Amino acid sequence: MKCLIIVLLLTAFELRSQPPASVLELKFEAPNLTYTPLIDWENYQFTARDVPIDKQHFLRVNVPIERSQVVYVHYMDTTNRTYIHRFFLPKGDTLKGEEVNGKFDFEGKNKAATINRFLYQEGVFGGDSLMKRPLMQKVSTDIYTKLMQDLAEESWERYKATQDTSDTGQNVFVRAALEAQYYQRTKFFVATKNWTEAMFEDYRKGNEPSFVSSEVYHPPLRILPFEDAVLSLDYQGCLSEHLQKDITPKGDLFEVMSELYNLLDHQLAHLPITRETLLVPWLLWKRDYPRKYEIISRFERDFPNSKRLKELKYEFWKNQKPVSGISMPSLPLLAVDSDQVFLPTLAKTTHSLLLIWNTWEDSCELALTTWATLAQKYTSSNLHFATVGVRNHFDSWKEALKKNWPASKTGTHLYARHGETEVLEGMFGAKRPLVVVMDTAGNYVEHFSPFEKERLDKWLKR
Repeated sequence: MKCLIIVLLLTAFELRSQPPASVLELKFEAPNLTYTPLIDWENYQFTARDVPIDKQHFLRVNVPIERSQVVYVHYMDTTNRTYIHRFFLPKGDTLKGEEVNGKFDFEGKNKAATINRFLYQEGVFGGDSLMKRPLMQKVSTDIYTKLMQDLAEESWERYKATQDTSDTGQNVFVRAALEAQYYQRTKFFVATKNWTEAMFEDYRKGNEPSFVSSEVYHPPLRILPFEDAVLSLDYQGCLSEHLQKDITPKGDLFEVMSELYNLLDHQLAHLPITRETLLVPWLLWKRDYPRKYEIISRFERDFPNSKRLKELKYEFWKNQKPVSGISMPSLPLLAVDSDQVFLPTLAKTTHSLLLIWNTWEDSCELALTTWATLAQKYTSSNLHFATVGVRNHFDSWKEALKKNWPASKTGTHLYARHGETEVLEGMFGAKRPLVVVMDTAGNYVEHFSPFEKERLDKWLKR
């Protein structure tokens, strides 16, 4: 009996410690049932695609969110047109909605239903009428800007009077979304001041007319002192534009990025998550400018635990041209015993010859066998032979090594997982087998096919 009580208490504690499930129950008008919707949350940091739409057009999916936030549903209709629908899903709540003429009606009086009705009614979700046609055209920009600010404040007061405001994260999101809405409405007004009726009609039908705004205008934007504000992608985009508006144009992109970085440090000193969130897309942009890795190194010092740090490094390496003298990427690879080895640490001798191969091509198996023979023949301390298996299963990689490499202590054998393989392919191309030469400092020297006898002999005869 005591054991049973202990088990029940542990079970109850475990259930209580788990975050309550948040649920989306949506019915679509005309879904393509062969397409499984993609669900995104945390601004596309987490995704799931494992629940299909059933024959009655219902999608019921649990979303493991840790806080109330926007959830994006990527959906395809029977014409194979894709849509991204947005919903605000409170933590631990259920949102039930039905698509009617392309928009959603929400069922019930719970928190999830009422907040989404508000967001759809205000045009934050589901399309904003003032982003199809401004209220007026023949007024000054200042007057229209003030009018949009007043409308945003009215919406905020309406939110406070009609919604459950006990969730701080939800409050911040709504405040940020309304700030972004005002900003975007004003920008749209300035861009369409001189549009004709025909141009607005085309735009309403989804055909954006070709036009150039004669006025570059940045409406005032409040920097909200809350990290959760960036849960609104609209606000995040407006904040990014607002901060960049005073950056001096320069030909040197490294100087531009340095100035942007310094500006963020100054303007968002007490918002580290917001700084990190804005920096990531900037660092992924213009991937080929000189000295970029200095900025990424600064990012690593400021945000050593960032979930996006690996992505930034890998994207940089993938777009790096293999020029003699550049540092080899510090890629983590697996040894036969599953220990992690970083690529530059192979530079133990005057030069290291790295054979990149896979298991399913005869030429790769031939190259591996030849490599084993060379490793046994050339035992000089001036050379180090290594192999990296790519696009293989771990077990098949080890089996191929047993088959093609004699029982010898010579050589170092490594295995590249998917992300690391993409970096190697981005830098050196996808053709296999391939030899990469690096020096004792871990710098790249050159790469070539192992069947190019003259180039291989150059290194073997050192």
